[in-house]
Amino acid sequence: MASVSEIHLVRVTTDDREHKLWVVAAPRDEAVEAVLDIIPEGWSAALLDNQLSKQEAEALNLRPGDVREITSQSN
Repeated sequence: MASVSEIHLVRVTTDDREHKLWVVAAPRDEAVEAVLDIIPEGWSAALLDNQLSKQEAEALNLRPGDVREITSQSN
C-alpha cells in the first residue's frame, strides 16, 4: 500500500447550514478544491488546522487523491 504523506480535514457546510467533516489525501493547497469538486453546488468547504493522529490516518486507509466524508452519524 502506498503511504499518504498529506491528509487534511475539510469542514463542509451544506445549504441547510449543517456541518460535515471530510478528509482529503492531497497537498494542502488542493484539499478544498478536491472537496468542492464532489459536493453539491451551493455548499461551501473550509480547510481546518486540525490534524489526524498517525493511527487515525492509517485506519482510514487512504490513497493519494482520495476524498472521503468521515462525518460521524452517531449522536
